[in-house]
Amino acid sequence: MGTQHIRNGAGHRAYRRKQAALKRRTAREGLPCGWGSDYGCGDPIDTTLPHTDPMSFTADHPTALGNGGHLVRQDLHPFHRRCNTMKGDAAQVEIWEAT
Repeated sequence: MGTQHIRNGAGHRAYRRKQAALKRRTAREGLPCGWGSDYGCGDPIDTTLPHTDPMSFTADHPTALGNGGHLVRQDLHPFHRRCNTMKGDAAQVEIWEAT
């Protein structure tokens, strides 16, 4: 099942509510890009920019939907659109030592 189907399926409205709440909190508290995440540039986010601007607000899923992350059951992180695109669906890498 593709990520576009996940985004438009069950839980879509709940995700949009969480995204809007995070945007309001980011504007109110001045949360930086990547707040609460291991990624992001750490610069402030201007939540008034149009969504087409590369420095506009977007909400990031810690575990990408393409990597099996859930649309709604994750805490979202504020990101610049550009930083979120650069992160892509990067997953934390586990390094195993050879035995």
